Formats: sequence, C-alpha cells, structure tokens
Amino acid sequence: MNSVANNSIALDYCINKAIPDGSNLYYATLFEEEKSKAVITGLHAFLYELTDIIQECSDPGIARIKLHWWQEEIERLFQQQPRHPITKYLIDCITLDQNLRTSFISIINNFDNFLFIDQTENLSTALVLYNSTAGEIWHLCGIQLGVTDTSSLQKYRALGSVYHYLRCLQDPNTYVTETRCIIPENIIKQDDLLNLRLETQKNTINQTDSFSPLIKELKKLLEENYIGLRKDNSSAFKQGLILNRLALNTCDEILNDGCKLLSTNTSLTPLRKLWIAWWSHFIS
Repeated sequence: MNSVANNSIALDYCINKAIPDGSNLYYATLFEEEKSKAVITGLHAFLYELTDIIQECSDPGIARIKLHWWQEEIERLFQQQPRHPITKYLIDCITLDQNLRTSFISIINNFDNFLFIDQTENLSTALVLYNSTAGEIWHLCGIQLGVTDTSSLQKYRALGSVYHYLRCLQDPNTYVTETRCIIPENIIKQDDLLNLRLETQKNTINQTDSFSPLIKELKKLLEENYIGLRKDNSSAFKQGLILNRLALNTCDEILNDGCKLLSTNTSLTPLRKLWIAWWSHFIS
C-alpha cells in the first residue's frame, strides 16, 4: 500500500511540475503512448525543478545549496535509493546507465551558470548555455525514446534549446536583470536594456524596434529545426515538433502584440494549442 501511495505522489508531483493542464507540454503529449509520455514527463519535471531553483532563489548561495542537493539526489537515484518524487518517478520510467548519470550531473553543474549570466554578443552564443541544460534534457529524452541517429539527436537538442530560451525570454524578472541578461548585445546593450525596463514599468512604450529582430531570428531557427526533424520522420520527435509549432505561433503573437517582452507573458489560447497539437501530430 505504501509503495502504491508513493508512486501516486510521485506521479502527481511530476504531472503538476511538467504537464499541468493547459501547458504547452500537456498538449504536446496529449496523443503520446503512456510509456513515452512517462519518459517525457519525468525528464521535463527534472528540468523544470532545476529551472525553478534559478527563478525562485534570489540568493545565489541558496541556489547553489539546492543544486548541490540535486547532485546528491542523482547519486541516490543511481544507488536505487531516491528520495524526491521526481527521482522516484524516474527510476520506474527510464533506463539508468552511466552515460545518463554523467549527463544528469553535467546538467546540474551547468545550471549554476544561470546564477550569473553575462550578456553575449549574439543569439548563437547565448544558446550555448541552453544546449548544455534544456537541450541536453531533450537529447536524453530522444535517447530514452529509442532514437539512435546522432544527427537527429543533435537537431532535437537544438530545438529544445531554442524552445526553452523563448520560455526564459518571457520571464524578464529572472533573466533580464543586472546580474543575468540572456538578450544578446547585438540586439540591445545591457545598459539600454535596463533603462528600457525602467521606462516600461512607468508607462507603455514601443518595444517592437528593440526586440522584433530577436523574435524573427528565433522564428528562423524554429523553422530550420522543424524542417530538419520532419525529414527524419521519427515518431519519437512528435511532441518536440508540436512544441516547436507552439513556440513558432507564440513568436507570431509576440510580434503581433508589439514585442512586449518586458511587460507581457504571451501565451496561446487552450483551443489554439489543441488545434496545433492535433494538426502537428496527425496531419503535418
């Protein structure tokens, strides 16, 4: 009975963390088989748990303590003694091996780099950090779902990096500050960006000129990633392709709404998400 209760608690925790009703990943996994959905849910719950540490801990010292705790928890996972609901869930739905252990530890270590982010010259450089964190989770997801082609996995990693960069872009209180800046220098200098944030808080100003080039560049990358993965024609990538289309449509909405990245979190309606998910899974 205790084992059943613990499994239920772990499942509920991961669902609430990774695929709550109405979220993009909820719709992206709506048509997945249960086994594949479990893999996707568990790995993304782990990703979002680490992401929450960055978002919720204003004190870098506390954030590092929590990241270190997760390093220890990964060791417990591979010793078959997990304590956290996410690792208790993962132990039953993914294949544990040394490569996975190394990747998990590397992801946690690289999340430390989110505590202080220097502005990069361009988007490609900014995405390097996402390749080693969110992108690596997507890469692992592809492996756990049975993909073996290295080229396909690299495309999938790149897709995950862009997708999660866009998610962070809409959380300026965490990722557009004096100590963290994910918007590249060739888009807007950090001093100008911080001044723009102050002006935005005072009144409504036009942000299109500042951010439309970045959103258009993200759209281009999303299109390139989509075309590349569509050619691979692997069912394992279906949920990733859906997330790609949701991200692309979100970019369009951001552009249509005046690129209000510093003041508005843009999201698609549930009905539109459902339509995109259905079309991407069964028709496109």
